[in-house]
Amino acid sequence: MKRILVFLCVFLAFTSVVFFGCDSKTQTIPTDLIENDSNESGNESKNETIDIGGDDFSQEPSAPALILSQYKVQATTTVNIRADASTGAQVLGQLKNFDTLPLIAKTGNWYQVYYNQKPAYVSASYANVVQWNNHTEQLVTGLEVQALTSVNIRQEPSTLSAVLGKLNRLEHLPLVEQYSSKWYKVLFQGQEAFVSAEYTRIFDPEKADALVQNIIAEGKKVLGVPYEFGAQRLLYDGKINSKFTGKTFDCSSFVQYAYYKGAGIVLKETSRSQSQEGILINEDELQAGDLIFMWSSARRYNTGLERIGHVVIYIGDNKILHTWGTGGVRIQEYSEGWRERFILARRMI
Repeated sequence: MKRILVFLCVFLAFTSVVFFGCDSKTQTIPTDLIENDSNESGNESKNETIDIGGDDFSQEPSAPALILSQYKVQATTTVNIRADASTGAQVLGQLKNFDTLPLIAKTGNWYQVYYNQKPAYVSASYANVVQWNNHTEQLVTGLEVQALTSVNIRQEPSTLSAVLGKLNRLEHLPLVEQYSSKWYKVLFQGQEAFVSAEYTRIFDPEKADALVQNIIAEGKKVLGVPYEFGAQRLLYDGKINSKFTGKTFDCSSFVQYAYYKGAGIVLKETSRSQSQEGILINEDELQAGDLIFMWSSARRYNTGLERIGHVVIYIGDNKILHTWGTGGVRIQEYSEGWRERFILARRMI
């Protein structure tokens, strides 16, 4: 009887590791891995270990214990996603600059990632490790489904199915897969559920954060550049303008420039046309990177779209990045004087 009890204890301990993965210890990833720059030489002599969850991730986990870490891999340029940790392995797809995939482990100079619901590999020479904003131990895509309006979370992919809850506007749930053109399968309270694709969008928080910071950084590079009403735009109809010099900006040309240089996002030419792009948000929902559209003195008493005469980039901490008048491109407090000019705000990422 004693031998049977010992055997059962050992068996239960083994199966708990296989099915539940890492233990619950909280550990941090080395800073040099989080901030690792891309290594253009492709040198594969690196052999760092990402220490997460108590296991030694210098070795690949066995197949039954496939558990996502609390980190993601973010590309620093376009990089191939491969079937094995080798430059000769089959290419399954590509990860573009700032795109992310969930990290499983790091082995040598390769990151093992979760791609199309299977393990795959990305060269560590062309990617960084970033913290996952909404970490879960469930096997999901690493992307989020974001509601564009209040939407029902349903048990099955049908409008007749039981409603399990609601996803409020701009809230997120982890994406498991795109079930069909009309439904996303999501993770809700630890269970698979479904939301309508008509009222939601696929969203990558880590990519969005990186793009926003890059946009703001590009805008700051031209601090002090003089203001000129009607300055040449970098882009016209989505194409590079050969007459653009970057020696002056007006408000909309500056915003267009920062978004294109920082994130490759093509915005239209004027503040009025830009105000029709992206997702409409409320003033109390502002986040870094959002655009705020205001009336200008010349347009104060106009109506409708024609009232918009100024656009700024909100950069967080109650600050705006924009250009106007003497002093040109600058950072200012989003003060009451600016707030009273508010007309609408848009999220472009």
